[in-house]
Amino acid sequence: MQNVDRGITGSSLAGSAILLEIGAEYGVIEFLQNSEVVDAAAASRSCGIKESVISAYLDSLSKAGIIEVLSPTAPATYKVGSNFEELINEVGYLSWALRACAPLINNAKEFSEHNEEAQAKYPRSGGLVARTSKWMGEKSFYPQPENAIVAMAPRKIVDLGSGSGGFLIRMLRKIPGSTGVGIDLSASATEQAVNAASDAGMSDRLQFVTAPIQVLVEDASLIKDADIIHAGFVMHDLLPAEEETLDALLRACCTHAIKGTLIIVDAIPVAQSNWEKPFAAAFNHLHNHFMSRRLLSEEEWTEKLFRAGFSNVRIEVLDHPGGRMLMASK
Repeated sequence: MQNVDRGITGSSLAGSAILLEIGAEYGVIEFLQNSEVVDAAAASRSCGIKESVISAYLDSLSKAGIIEVLSPTAPATYKVGSNFEELINEVGYLSWALRACAPLINNAKEFSEHNEEAQAKYPRSGGLVARTSKWMGEKSFYPQPENAIVAMAPRKIVDLGSGSGGFLIRMLRKIPGSTGVGIDLSASATEQAVNAASDAGMSDRLQFVTAPIQVLVEDASLIKDADIIHAGFVMHDLLPAEEETLDALLRACCTHAIKGTLIIVDAIPVAQSNWEKPFAAAFNHLHNHFMSRRLLSEEEWTEKLFRAGFSNVRIEVLDHPGGRMLMASK
Protein backbone atom coordinates (compact mmCIF):
# COMPACT_ATOMS: atom_id res chain seq x y z
CA MET A 1 0.00 0.00 0.00
CA GLN A 2 2.98 2.34 0.37
CA ASN A 3 3.15 3.12 -3.35
CA VAL A 4 -0.57 3.69 -3.87
CA ASP A 5 -1.65 7.28 -4.60
CA ARG A 6 -4.27 7.90 -1.91
CA GLY A 7 -5.24 11.43 -2.97
CA ILE A 8 -5.61 14.03 -0.24
CA THR A 9 -4.63 12.58 3.13
CA GLY A 10 -3.96 14.09 6.52
CA SER A 11 -0.23 14.06 5.88
CA SER A 12 -0.48 15.57 2.37
CA LEU A 13 -2.79 18.31 3.63
CA ALA A 14 -0.46 18.98 6.56
CA GLY A 15 2.52 19.32 4.24
CA SER A 16 0.63 21.67 1.95
CA ALA A 17 -0.54 23.70 4.95
CA ILE A 18 3.00 24.15 6.25
CA LEU A 19 4.25 25.45 2.92
CA LEU A 20 1.26 27.67 2.18
CA GLU A 21 1.30 29.15 5.68
CA ILE A 22 5.00 29.98 5.24
CA GLY A 23 4.10 31.63 1.95
CA ALA A 24 1.36 33.61 3.64
CA GLU A 25 3.83 34.86 6.25
CA TYR A 26 6.26 35.78 3.46
CA GLY A 27 3.40 37.64 1.76
CA VAL A 28 3.85 35.82 -1.54
CA ILE A 29 0.65 33.77 -1.94
CA GLU A 30 -1.40 36.48 -3.67
CA PHE A 31 1.49 37.10 -6.05
CA LEU A 32 1.44 33.41 -6.97
CA GLN A 33 -2.34 33.50 -7.45
CA ASN A 34 -2.21 36.54 -9.72
CA SER A 35 0.83 35.65 -11.88
CA GLU A 36 0.83 33.44 -14.96
CA VAL A 37 4.60 32.92 -14.72
CA VAL A 38 6.60 33.18 -11.51
CA ASP A 39 10.33 33.46 -10.88
CA ALA A 40 12.21 34.02 -7.63
CA ALA A 41 13.37 37.54 -8.47
CA ALA A 42 9.88 38.83 -9.25
CA ALA A 43 8.38 37.05 -6.24
CA SER A 44 11.11 38.48 -4.01
CA ARG A 45 10.41 42.01 -5.22
CA SER A 46 6.70 41.56 -4.57
CA CYS A 47 7.09 40.53 -0.93
CA GLY A 48 10.44 41.95 0.19
CA ILE A 49 11.90 38.59 1.22
CA LYS A 50 15.45 37.75 0.09
CA GLU A 51 15.60 36.18 -3.37
CA SER A 52 17.63 33.20 -2.13
CA VAL A 53 14.95 32.43 0.45
CA ILE A 54 12.14 32.72 -2.12
CA SER A 55 14.10 30.59 -4.59
CA ALA A 56 14.35 27.78 -2.04
CA TYR A 57 10.68 28.22 -1.15
CA LEU A 58 9.51 27.96 -4.78
CA ASP A 59 11.67 24.86 -5.20
CA SER A 60 9.94 23.23 -2.21
CA LEU A 61 6.51 24.16 -3.56
CA SER A 62 7.38 22.51 -6.87
CA LYS A 63 8.66 19.37 -5.16
CA ALA A 64 5.39 19.22 -3.22
CA GLY A 65 3.43 19.42 -6.48
CA ILE A 66 1.79 22.70 -5.45
CA ILE A 67 3.36 24.67 -8.32
CA GLU A 68 4.69 23.41 -11.66
CA VAL A 69 8.13 23.99 -13.19
CA LEU A 70 7.93 25.76 -16.54
CA SER A 71 11.68 26.02 -17.08
CA PRO A 72 14.32 24.49 -14.77
CA THR A 73 17.09 26.52 -16.39
CA ALA A 74 18.25 29.37 -14.17
CA PRO A 75 16.43 31.53 -13.44
CA ALA A 76 13.79 28.83 -12.98
CA THR A 77 10.19 29.75 -13.78
CA TYR A 78 6.99 28.29 -12.37
CA LYS A 79 3.21 28.47 -12.53
CA VAL A 80 0.63 27.45 -9.96
CA GLY A 81 -0.84 23.97 -10.32
CA SER A 82 -4.34 23.38 -11.65
CA ASN A 83 -5.61 22.57 -8.17
CA PHE A 84 -3.98 25.53 -6.41
CA GLU A 85 -7.21 27.35 -5.54
CA GLU A 86 -8.85 24.14 -4.33
CA LEU A 87 -5.80 23.44 -2.16
CA ILE A 88 -5.93 26.98 -0.72
CA ASN A 89 -9.58 26.30 0.18
CA GLU A 90 -8.81 22.98 1.89
CA VAL A 91 -5.81 24.38 3.76
CA GLY A 92 -7.93 27.36 4.81
CA TYR A 93 -10.02 25.10 7.02
CA LEU A 94 -6.95 23.58 8.63
CA SER A 95 -5.29 26.96 9.11
CA TRP A 96 -8.43 28.56 10.56
CA ALA A 97 -8.77 25.67 12.99
CA LEU A 98 -5.19 25.27 14.16
CA ARG A 99 -3.66 28.71 13.60
CA ALA A 100 -6.43 31.29 13.88
CA CYS A 101 -8.06 29.40 16.75
CA ALA A 102 -4.80 28.36 18.42
CA PRO A 103 -5.20 30.80 21.37
CA LEU A 104 -8.48 29.10 22.23
CA ILE A 105 -7.38 25.50 21.75
CA ASN A 106 -3.98 25.93 23.42
CA ASN A 107 -5.64 27.38 26.52
CA ALA A 108 -8.76 25.23 26.60
CA LYS A 109 -8.36 24.32 30.26
CA GLU A 110 -8.10 27.95 31.31
CA PHE A 111 -11.19 28.78 29.24
CA SER A 112 -13.05 25.99 31.05
CA GLU A 113 -12.18 27.41 34.48
CA HIS A 114 -12.14 31.20 33.94
CA ASN A 115 -13.88 31.79 30.63
CA GLU A 116 -14.40 35.54 30.72
CA GLU A 117 -10.86 36.23 31.85
CA ALA A 118 -9.44 33.82 29.26
CA GLN A 119 -11.34 35.53 26.44
CA ALA A 120 -9.70 38.81 27.38
CA LYS A 121 -6.28 37.23 27.90
CA TYR A 122 -6.12 35.09 24.75
CA PRO A 123 -7.68 36.98 21.82
CA ARG A 124 -7.42 35.59 18.32
CA SER A 125 -5.44 37.48 15.69
CA GLY A 126 -7.88 39.46 13.57
CA GLY A 127 -5.50 39.27 10.62
CA LEU A 128 -5.24 35.48 10.80
CA VAL A 129 -8.99 35.07 11.19
CA ALA A 130 -9.61 37.31 8.17
CA ARG A 131 -7.02 35.63 5.94
CA THR A 132 -7.94 32.04 6.77
CA SER A 133 -11.64 32.89 6.45
CA LYS A 134 -10.89 34.29 2.99
CA TRP A 135 -9.09 31.08 2.04
CA MET A 136 -12.13 29.08 3.13
CA GLY A 137 -14.67 31.48 1.74
CA GLU A 138 -13.57 32.13 -1.82
CA LYS A 139 -14.83 28.69 -2.82
CA SER A 140 -17.09 27.69 0.07
CA PHE A 141 -19.30 30.61 1.04
CA TYR A 142 -18.72 33.68 -1.15
CA PRO A 143 -19.91 32.39 -4.58
CA GLN A 144 -23.55 31.66 -3.70
CA PRO A 145 -24.49 35.05 -2.20
CA GLU A 146 -22.47 36.82 -4.90
CA ASN A 147 -24.31 34.96 -7.67
CA ALA A 148 -27.65 35.67 -6.00
CA ILE A 149 -26.90 39.38 -5.76
CA VAL A 150 -25.68 39.64 -9.35
CA ALA A 151 -28.90 37.98 -10.53
CA MET A 152 -30.94 40.69 -8.80
CA ALA A 153 -28.87 43.52 -10.36
CA PRO A 154 -29.24 45.91 -7.39
CA ARG A 155 -28.38 49.60 -7.68
CA LYS A 156 -27.31 49.96 -4.02
CA ILE A 157 -25.70 47.22 -1.91
CA VAL A 158 -24.93 47.56 1.79
CA ASP A 159 -22.44 45.13 3.34
CA LEU A 160 -22.58 44.70 7.12
CA GLY A 161 -19.16 43.67 8.41
CA SER A 162 -17.45 44.74 5.18
CA GLY A 163 -13.87 44.09 6.33
CA SER A 164 -11.26 45.16 3.77
CA GLY A 165 -13.91 45.71 1.08
CA GLY A 166 -13.28 42.74 -1.21
CA PHE A 167 -16.91 41.61 -1.35
CA LEU A 168 -18.29 45.00 -2.42
CA ILE A 169 -15.51 45.59 -4.95
CA ARG A 170 -16.24 42.23 -6.60
CA MET A 171 -19.96 43.02 -6.66
CA LEU A 172 -19.53 46.45 -8.24
CA ARG A 173 -17.24 45.02 -10.90
CA LYS A 174 -19.98 42.57 -11.86
CA ILE A 175 -22.90 45.05 -11.68
CA PRO A 176 -22.26 48.19 -13.77
CA GLY A 177 -23.75 51.36 -12.32
CA SER A 178 -24.22 49.94 -8.83
CA THR A 179 -23.00 51.62 -5.66
CA GLY A 180 -22.04 50.19 -2.29
CA VAL A 181 -21.79 51.05 1.39
CA GLY A 182 -19.62 49.03 3.76
CA ILE A 183 -19.88 49.15 7.54
CA ASP A 184 -17.25 47.61 9.79
CA LEU A 185 -16.17 47.97 13.41
CA SER A 186 -12.45 47.85 12.56
CA ALA A 187 -10.84 51.17 11.65
CA SER A 188 -7.84 49.41 10.10
CA ALA A 189 -10.09 47.21 7.94
CA THR A 190 -12.03 50.29 6.82
CA GLU A 191 -8.79 52.05 5.89
CA GLN A 192 -7.77 49.01 3.83
CA ALA A 193 -11.19 49.04 2.14
CA VAL A 194 -10.92 52.74 1.25
CA ASN A 195 -7.46 52.14 -0.25
CA ALA A 196 -8.68 49.05 -2.13
CA ALA A 197 -11.60 51.01 -3.56
CA SER A 198 -9.20 53.72 -4.72
CA ASP A 199 -6.87 51.16 -6.31
CA ALA A 200 -9.88 49.64 -8.11
CA GLY A 201 -10.99 53.04 -9.38
CA MET A 202 -14.25 52.84 -7.43
CA SER A 203 -13.93 55.61 -4.85
CA ASP A 204 -16.88 57.43 -6.40
CA ARG A 205 -19.10 54.33 -6.11
CA LEU A 206 -18.10 53.03 -2.70
CA GLN A 207 -18.44 54.43 0.82
CA PHE A 208 -16.85 52.71 3.83
CA VAL A 209 -17.76 53.63 7.39
CA THR A 210 -16.14 52.63 10.67
CA ALA A 211 -18.98 51.76 13.03
CA PRO A 212 -20.62 48.80 14.78
CA ILE A 213 -23.58 47.47 12.81
CA GLN A 214 -25.72 48.16 15.90
CA VAL A 215 -25.72 51.90 15.04
CA LEU A 216 -28.26 51.16 12.30
CA VAL A 217 -30.93 50.61 14.95
CA GLU A 218 -30.80 54.30 15.91
CA ASP A 219 -29.63 55.74 12.59
CA ALA A 220 -30.67 53.81 9.50
CA SER A 221 -29.48 56.43 7.01
CA LEU A 222 -26.72 54.15 5.68
CA ILE A 223 -29.16 51.42 4.66
CA LYS A 224 -31.90 53.74 3.41
CA ASP A 225 -32.92 52.95 -0.17
CA ALA A 226 -30.71 49.84 -0.31
CA ASP A 227 -31.77 47.17 -2.76
CA ILE A 228 -29.68 44.50 -1.01
CA ILE A 229 -28.31 44.31 2.53
CA HIS A 230 -25.69 41.60 2.96
CA ALA A 231 -24.40 40.29 6.30
CA GLY A 232 -21.72 37.62 6.09
CA PHE A 233 -20.89 35.77 9.32
CA VAL A 234 -21.48 38.89 11.42
CA MET A 235 -24.99 38.62 12.88
CA HIS A 236 -24.06 35.87 15.35
CA ASP A 237 -21.69 38.32 17.06
CA LEU A 238 -24.79 39.91 18.63
CA LEU A 239 -25.92 36.67 20.27
CA PRO A 240 -26.79 36.01 22.99
CA ALA A 241 -25.85 39.27 24.74
CA GLU A 242 -27.50 41.64 22.24
CA GLU A 243 -30.43 39.60 20.97
CA GLU A 244 -32.89 42.48 21.35
CA THR A 245 -30.54 44.66 19.30
CA LEU A 246 -30.36 41.95 16.62
CA ASP A 247 -34.16 41.84 16.43
CA ALA A 248 -34.28 45.65 16.12
CA LEU A 249 -31.58 45.56 13.44
CA LEU A 250 -33.56 43.01 11.41
CA ARG A 251 -36.63 45.25 11.66
CA ALA A 252 -34.60 48.24 10.49
CA CYS A 253 -33.32 46.29 7.49
CA CYS A 254 -36.86 45.30 6.57
CA THR A 255 -38.20 48.83 6.96
CA HIS A 256 -35.55 50.91 5.23
CA ALA A 257 -34.40 48.84 2.25
CA ILE A 258 -36.32 49.67 -0.94
CA LYS A 259 -36.94 46.05 -1.87
CA GLY A 260 -36.41 44.81 1.66
CA THR A 261 -34.00 42.10 0.53
CA LEU A 262 -31.66 40.89 3.26
CA ILE A 263 -29.06 38.18 2.64
CA ILE A 264 -27.58 36.63 5.77
CA VAL A 265 -24.71 34.17 5.51
CA ASP A 266 -24.06 32.41 8.80
CA ALA A 267 -23.53 29.06 10.49
CA ILE A 268 -26.05 26.81 12.17
CA PRO A 269 -25.20 24.97 15.41
CA VAL A 270 -26.04 21.42 14.28
CA ALA A 271 -25.84 19.96 10.77
CA GLN A 272 -27.38 16.66 9.73
CA SER A 273 -25.32 15.77 6.66
CA ASN A 274 -22.26 13.63 7.34
CA TRP A 275 -19.95 15.89 5.32
CA GLU A 276 -20.98 18.86 7.48
CA LYS A 277 -21.15 17.36 10.95
CA PRO A 278 -17.53 17.49 12.23
CA PHE A 279 -16.70 21.07 11.24
CA ALA A 280 -20.15 22.41 12.12
CA ALA A 281 -19.96 20.84 15.58
CA ALA A 282 -16.45 22.18 16.18
CA PHE A 283 -17.37 25.65 14.90
CA ASN A 284 -20.37 25.77 17.21
CA HIS A 285 -18.37 24.49 20.20
CA LEU A 286 -15.67 27.13 19.77
CA HIS A 287 -18.18 29.94 19.36
CA ASN A 288 -20.38 28.79 22.23
CA HIS A 289 -17.83 27.77 24.85
CA PHE A 290 -14.82 29.94 23.96
CA MET A 291 -16.36 33.12 22.49
CA SER A 292 -19.72 33.31 24.30
CA ARG A 293 -21.64 33.29 21.02
CA ARG A 294 -24.86 31.47 20.19
CA LEU A 295 -25.56 30.23 16.69
CA LEU A 296 -29.17 30.07 15.51
CA SER A 297 -30.81 27.14 13.78
CA GLU A 298 -32.58 27.48 10.43
CA GLU A 299 -35.91 27.47 12.27
CA GLU A 300 -34.80 30.18 14.73
CA TRP A 301 -33.54 32.42 11.91
CA THR A 302 -36.78 31.94 9.97
CA GLU A 303 -38.89 32.88 12.99
CA LYS A 304 -36.81 36.02 13.67
CA LEU A 305 -37.03 37.18 10.06
CA PHE A 306 -40.79 36.70 9.91
CA ARG A 307 -41.18 38.61 13.20
CA ALA A 308 -39.06 41.42 11.76
CA GLY A 309 -41.60 41.91 8.98
CA PHE A 310 -40.23 39.83 6.12
CA SER A 311 -42.83 37.71 4.35
CA ASN A 312 -40.55 35.42 2.33
CA VAL A 313 -37.54 33.50 3.66
CA ARG A 314 -35.52 31.09 1.55
CA ILE A 315 -32.59 29.03 2.86
CA GLU A 316 -29.77 27.48 0.84
CA VAL A 317 -27.02 25.12 2.01
CA LEU A 318 -23.53 26.47 1.32
CA ASP A 319 -20.45 24.45 0.39
CA HIS A 320 -19.09 25.55 3.78
CA PRO A 321 -20.01 22.85 6.36
CA GLY A 322 -22.79 24.19 8.55
CA GLY A 323 -23.04 27.33 6.43
CA ARG A 324 -26.41 28.65 5.33
CA MET A 325 -27.59 31.52 3.14
CA LEU A 326 -30.88 33.08 4.23
CA MET A 327 -32.60 35.32 1.71
CA ALA A 328 -35.41 37.39 3.24
CA SER A 329 -37.70 39.72 1.32
CA LYS A 330 -40.92 41.63 1.94
